[in-house]
Amino acid sequence: MSKSTLSSHDPRAPFSVTDLPLVIHHGELHAHWVEAARSKGFTLIARVQDRFRVALRCQTCGGLHVARHFVLMTAQPLCPHCIESRWRATASAAGLTWLGRDPRHRHYGRYLPPCGHEIRRQFTFVERVAAGAVAPRCETCLVHREEEEALRFGWARLHRDPKGNASYRLYRHDCGHEQRIAVANVRWGQCDCAGCGQSWTAKPSFIYLLDIRHPRTERHYLKLGYSSHPVKRHKHQLGLPKDAHVEVLRVVAMPTGHAACAMEKAAHARLKRDHPDAVVPHPEYADMMTVVSEIYRPESLAILQAALDRIEAETTDTARTRSPDAISAPRHTTEDNNPDRLQDDPEAPPPATSAIRTPASQPHRKPHPTAAPRDRHPILRRHWGLTG
Repeated sequence: MSKSTLSSHDPRAPFSVTDLPLVIHHGELHAHWVEAARSKGFTLIARVQDRFRVALRCQTCGGLHVARHFVLMTAQPLCPHCIESRWRATASAAGLTWLGRDPRHRHYGRYLPPCGHEIRRQFTFVERVAAGAVAPRCETCLVHREEEEALRFGWARLHRDPKGNASYRLYRHDCGHEQRIAVANVRWGQCDCAGCGQSWTAKPSFIYLLDIRHPRTERHYLKLGYSSHPVKRHKHQLGLPKDAHVEVLRVVAMPTGHAACAMEKAAHARLKRDHPDAVVPHPEYADMMTVVSEIYRPESLAILQAALDRIEAETTDTARTRSPDAISAPRHTTEDNNPDRLQDDPEAPPPATSAIRTPASQPHRKPHPTAAPRDRHPILRRHWGLTG
């Protein structure tokens, strides 16, 4: 491979060693070097710089470049002038203007698209553009277009997704709330602010854990999901047989549906990656439920409870960060699980023990043992008779 390039020389004009803009190394030009250069499309001009390098003149374009004589004897030297000419022609065929090589990476070049903003692309990508397989895209124009799309629906584009998802951006709503939203949803206006909106994304929601049993087929599954009404979810939206037994094992309150959706998706991705054996294949329960995922083996109960513990801890930390003086109510005792002692009024205040303030600096609660009974959330108190 060539080490550096020299100025091109007109192949029709006579050439002498004194015309080289390099220090000449006085050494013998061996005959087998001269013959090797001729057979590979070059003319050996002189030894330059040191005893290891020679100056070669391309028989195609007349350009000069320096190469090691080891490369000349063992490989095919490449003329950098011919290569750049091909890059320039490819850029023209792709509708771009060639600006030169990218000094930061040898596989990239600098181009000027019709919009006038300089872009940096791989040479192989520009070849695909010239072939019509893909289209070039200017990052600056893309940002401007996304900003205009967001402004139409009351959002301001801030920057790319902080979590690294290429399909998402971070936006700020007119109310000041910042939110990650898919670019496609913003483009069509299918997005609601989780801070001031009126749809499910802004309303409080829950992440739930269901225990599903079907006595007739003796099938037993667990389901982790989110819903603003967990009881209604399994009663009317799962398509379960009427003889199926469902129990809501646990719910974790989330401030918004948007937060519940994000936490639940992240939990499923983590469980699928770390515990693939816990996931039940869809064909196994396709005739029993209308859902196509989020179903787990009953042996994974401890794993799912740990996932809910993690979600609950992260939600608590986020709430304390936003409101350090917020009241953190302790869990109810297991006696609260007695249906006879549950209050009929879902808006009634909790027992007096719930009013104890917990300092913001208090350490996180330890995860609950798997065998310990879980407390019923207030949303289940108004429906406790339906969850068995």
